[in-house]
Amino acid sequence: METEFLLRKTAGMLNVSIYRYSSRTLEKRYYSKTGSVRRMDVEEAEMLEKRLLLQPVSWPLIRVDQMKKDDFFVQIQDPEAVDAWYVLGPVSQESGGGESRMESIVSGVLLIYAQLTGRSMEDDEFWEKNETFLCDIQKVHGRVEQDIFERQEQYGPHNPYEQELRELESIRTGDVDALNESISEVYEGKLGILARQPLRHHKNIAIGNITMASRFAIRGGMNKEQSFSMADSFIRQIEDLDTIPEVIAMKREAQREFARAVRQERKSDRRGGAKNPLIAAVKDYIFSHLHDSIQIADIASYLHVNADYLSHLFKVQEHMTMKQYIQEEKIRRGKNLLRYSDVSIHEIAFYLGFSSQSHFTQVFQKITGETPNVYRKHFLNQQSWENKTNNNS
Repeated sequence: METEFLLRKTAGMLNVSIYRYSSRTLEKRYYSKTGSVRRMDVEEAEMLEKRLLLQPVSWPLIRVDQMKKDDFFVQIQDPEAVDAWYVLGPVSQESGGGESRMESIVSGVLLIYAQLTGRSMEDDEFWEKNETFLCDIQKVHGRVEQDIFERQEQYGPHNPYEQELRELESIRTGDVDALNESISEVYEGKLGILARQPLRHHKNIAIGNITMASRFAIRGGMNKEQSFSMADSFIRQIEDLDTIPEVIAMKREAQREFARAVRQERKSDRRGGAKNPLIAAVKDYIFSHLHDSIQIADIASYLHVNADYLSHLFKVQEHMTMKQYIQEEKIRRGKNLLRYSDVSIHEIAFYLGFSSQSHFTQVFQKITGETPNVYRKHFLNQQSWENKTNNNS
């Protein structure tokens, strides 16, 4: 494959600039659909080198933009010229995509590196080589030792590990009462200090608690995708809060909600015994595609199994057909949208992949015993009564 072709295609796929810069000729060659070459003046070249801190290294190197700290570049030494680099970037750390975006960038960089040098490099080697440039390892470990010493001298022991396990075990078993008892325990020790600013400290603790709760809920039988999605939502809401009491309350509600979800899963688990990984995979697929018109053949194809076998296995272990389960899950999502949003019934039906609003209403009434409109009115009336009662108390 021609190098220029790979560079142009990679730039297009990653939606990022790629160019070659020579500190000797001050030439800057762009690789894109409208690629160009131009000569930079000395001042512009010096500014570029200052921003990138270009270094002659034999592996792809991540460099934070020294002028705009939210951006970074990746530089690759031209193997045929000691004074030239291929540069990918700038990549904005605020552009979204998160870890998946970073993985795509690294994959593109390693393809370019292999094309230029004829040497392959895996992701773990790439990150290991970049460690010493991205963080001062000796300083990091020194700080850890210093923090441990100061913690022991000034603050005493942490909160008991056993108490945390009791909380997490309550979530795993779906025992909300035991969770509440564990939360109410009085114990010696203090929570670790996770940030200098108190609100940030409590948010960090909440994020850790919610993450652990989601993992123990999965161990208890909760759908993985549902658990991950719930954790994402609670953590985003934590970030939007402005006071410590709100953060603590949200954290506790998240823990209780995970315990409730496990309890509900166990109530609806008609099989008993150990979960079949294939059935769990079916449920994960269904949860992730609730907005689609889900076909059993598509699930079987995705899991690389025979559709008839999968349908039979599901019915034997769940005591309902896959079609019934799909409908129940869609209606469960629909009930939440009716209760907690003002989205129209027509939009909910469309969102959940029903052929029409009337079809959604028919299935909803079959499963719940009432129409979506009546269900929403009942909930709003109940909520209004509860708010009035709370205000008068």
